[in-house]
Amino acid sequence: MSTRAALIGTLAFAALAGLTVSAAAETAREKALNAGATQLTSDEIANLIVGKTVTAKSGEKKFLFYYSDDNVLSGKLIGGDWSDTGYYGITDDDRVCLSITKDKGRLRCLTLLKWDGSVKKYDTNGKMTFELLGFEEGNHL
Repeated sequence: MSTRAALIGTLAFAALAGLTVSAAAETAREKALNAGATQLTSDEIANLIVGKTVTAKSGEKKFLFYYSDDNVLSGKLIGGDWSDTGYYGITDDDRVCLSITKDKGRLRCLTLLKWDGSVKKYDTNGKMTFELLGFEEGNHL
């Protein structure tokens, strides 16, 4: 085999290996977008959550979160003993950022994707953190 043929073969192998690694590294957020999900805009996020109690699921646990009109976030675990308050804001770049006691003042910013009738929150690493199950006007905590 010539040196040129060996180089081409090596480059082709490297390219294929890179594709395999990038496909394996695809985040849950990227997979959802590639499957047809759409990212909610700041206005859509505001219309969906502000002034509402949101029922959300993370793993097997269900929560209620109230997003008040004055940016106070209150939450509780349904059937459990966790509850907390903090604050939230909706950014101009289509994310909701929040902070509760455990965050110690740090904001966690999340994107919301809508697909196939559901809305899910994704963290900055692309991991799905919550599925939003229901939205009810007012505080129902």
